[in-house]
Amino acid sequence: MLRTTRREALVSIAAGLSASSLPGQQAYQPTTFSKADFELLGTLADLILPPSDTPGARAVGVHAMIDEDLADDGSVTGVLRQGLERLREAGFESMASQQQIDTLTRISGASGEDREFFETLKGLTIEAYYSTEVGLVQELGYHGNTYLAEFPGCTHEHAIEDAD
Repeated sequence: MLRTTRREALVSIAAGLSASSLPGQQAYQPTTFSKADFELLGTLADLILPPSDTPGARAVGVHAMIDEDLADDGSVTGVLRQGLERLREAGFESMASQQQIDTLTRISGASGEDREFFETLKGLTIEAYYSTEVGLVQELGYHGNTYLAEFPGCTHEHAIEDAD
């Protein structure tokens, strides 16, 4: 059995997403999620990592990357599908943007299935986004194989509080 490497999958997804904007080209077709779940996944990824001075998660195809990754390893697919269904039942897709953010904020602090769903979704979104050129190079400023005299670690306020 041939297995696609992560790099090959990313190239394939990027090519598919780029081609989808060309006239007459077909858009990415999800393999793990239904079209409705895939669209909701894109919305959620963009709420977690919205556009700023760099494109957001949806624009770089994070939802497609998650769909592709889970086609090979579906260990958390059930968690995501159930969470997407709970959001859909709560009317998430018809909520205003701020209500969607408030709902995700509430879920992030919840316990049980909601928290497991949110933490899984957030982890997959961050992993996929920061493996793209936009996330890794444009946002984080990674320049490849360069020597660092020291690695200062995270200097955001939360990291300083955790160190105390």
